[in-house]
Amino acid sequence: MGVSRVYQVGSSYNGVELAELDFEQTADTMYLAHLDHPPAKLVREGHTSWEFIGVTFGPSLSAPTGCAVVASMPNVDDENDGENLFPQPASYCITAVDENGLESRASNKATATNDLTLKRNYNTITWAAAAGADRYKVYKAENSQFFGYIGTTAGTTFRDDNIGPALDQAPPEAFNPFGETAADYPSTVTLFEQRSLWARTRNVPNGVWAARGAELENMDRSQPLRENDSLSFTIVAGRVNSINQLVSTTGLLALSSDSIFTVDGDGQGGILTGNAPPAVKRQIGRGASRLPAIVVDNVVFYRPSVGNAVRTIFYSFDVDGQKSNDVSIFSPHFFEGLDIVSWCYAQEPRSLIWACRSDGKLLCFTWEQEQNVWGWTLCETDGRFLDCISISEDGEDRVYFIVEREVQGVSRRFVERLAPHLWADVSDCVYLDCAVSAELEEAQATFSGLWHLEGRTVAGLVDGVAVYNLTVTNGTVTLPAVKPTARKVTFGIPYTADIETLPLRMNVPGSGWNVGRIQQTGDAVLTLRDSRSVYAGIDAAHLNLIKSRVDEAYGAPDDLMTGDYVVTMENKTTDGISVWVRSDAPLPLTVLGVAPDVVLHGA
Repeated sequence: MGVSRVYQVGSSYNGVELAELDFEQTADTMYLAHLDHPPAKLVREGHTSWEFIGVTFGPSLSAPTGCAVVASMPNVDDENDGENLFPQPASYCITAVDENGLESRASNKATATNDLTLKRNYNTITWAAAAGADRYKVYKAENSQFFGYIGTTAGTTFRDDNIGPALDQAPPEAFNPFGETAADYPSTVTLFEQRSLWARTRNVPNGVWAARGAELENMDRSQPLRENDSLSFTIVAGRVNSINQLVSTTGLLALSSDSIFTVDGDGQGGILTGNAPPAVKRQIGRGASRLPAIVVDNVVFYRPSVGNAVRTIFYSFDVDGQKSNDVSIFSPHFFEGLDIVSWCYAQEPRSLIWACRSDGKLLCFTWEQEQNVWGWTLCETDGRFLDCISISEDGEDRVYFIVEREVQGVSRRFVERLAPHLWADVSDCVYLDCAVSAELEEAQATFSGLWHLEGRTVAGLVDGVAVYNLTVTNGTVTLPAVKPTARKVTFGIPYTADIETLPLRMNVPGSGWNVGRIQQTGDAVLTLRDSRSVYAGIDAAHLNLIKSRVDEAYGAPDDLMTGDYVVTMENKTTDGISVWVRSDAPLPLTVLGVAPDVVLHGA
């Protein structure tokens, strides 16, 4: 049995803090926000090189050094005995600019006194080259403390012969809103319009701070402000209002504890700029909890701050704004008195949201927006689901869980991964819990490496044949006589998959509604795809195996069933019509449709 080693790296976060840790990823960098920790990032430099680093919020390019100025004043107005000579001080500073147009902070300031209004007089500014600089910007302050732009050069000298400064372009100045005290640490982060956005500190729970454009770790700003500067603002609602989530979709959504807001540059979808206040509009009056929202296409799923439900946020032409729907309204019993503690979205190939519930059970939400198909399923295991995450691997989204199980009376936690949805042969599929798989060169009867299932009664799929009631002893199982040896095997904890259709409601011409009347299910037609060992009936106590074996060779496993299969139901009348489908084998089950034959009043 193969096993992978776990790579470990230390962090400043402990286990109880992880539920409040917010994160946003770009390439190999993941930005982290927590109310009790300064902003940080997890950087992946290689498969075995990961590091947690604090975010310092400053430009990546160092400022030039050694700024100096020399005044050249050959013209002292000798012809008029100096009557028109008025020397004035001028101060200069330099910033470095890289090939992407990103600008450093200003160098030291240098001052010279000269009368630049007279011909032939000039000041020469020099400085040391800065690493990574493509060019330099020169700023000047005349008789005041305000600097303005006067020119750009690729060299390290600049001549000022009375260039007037553009005071609407000042050099960037250092700014870090999160560096004062622990009460200034943000707890929410997202990426939007090439900026990193941070929100919700203890001092300003309704505050939002956005980094400079294209500089995710730079909060610098100029005076006066420029379009590309960082910005900060607060979101005001009618009640206490903390920003629990920032969500980036086609626009920016601020999910607060009180309401849902849209944020843009001008109220019409314009971009955010550093020199103008953003437009914040209240859209939905149902606030959000701290559970991170999930974005599926252009729909946002979130858990409300009050109550137990799951709601969506989406744009509606009806109101020309955002609307919210309760997508748990048909399954309230799955949520009453319980919370979702972790969830993730697996887009391919089934479009599913997986949600770990506070009682350790797992919910699965099917979401096909184009087909208007959605619904919840309850999944239980011999243990507790604690956490989950979805990772794209080999053309589909694989979901990883942290599952707590009891092994030999000791509670242990496992990292378990959902098996691939896509497989070429039935011997490759995995429909067992806490399972391990192996493919060997030679067939054998005994298999080891099952220490995590010690003492349990397990099932297996061996060369496509299901075997049952195997006891793990010393981490080992031995195949039964029905299948004495095998090359390709999977062993794990068996489970039962049940499907019950909703009671059929119909208005029969001439008879009215069938609700509450004596009725029964005659035959039912199940449309199956790549399924095997399927039972069906009127309820869990009256199930019949759907015959599948036709002309398979002796000793070979049954072929998979694909198509329509007729099932004869129990001859029993009830006050409702439904069909129960079950699979308790470690084999695939895909039901595409159920069509019951209705017998009403014995006719």
